[in-house]
Amino acid sequence: MATSAVTHPALVNGLAGLVNTIDGQLISVMSFTISDSKIAAIDILSDPDRLARLDLTRLEP
Repeated sequence: MATSAVTHPALVNGLAGLVNTIDGQLISVMSFTISDSKIAAIDILSDPDRLARLDLTRLEP
């Protein structure tokens, strides 16, 4: 059975970011620090225990 990853643009703690899901399950949250119009840092959260505690209700349509 094939799975499909979906990436949702999002604000993550006020920064540009992405929320990634597979088959509707959250797999990671990324945020980007921008400096001089370039990506200066990328923070990725993919720990299942920490992801389970996030409130993502604002992502629901």
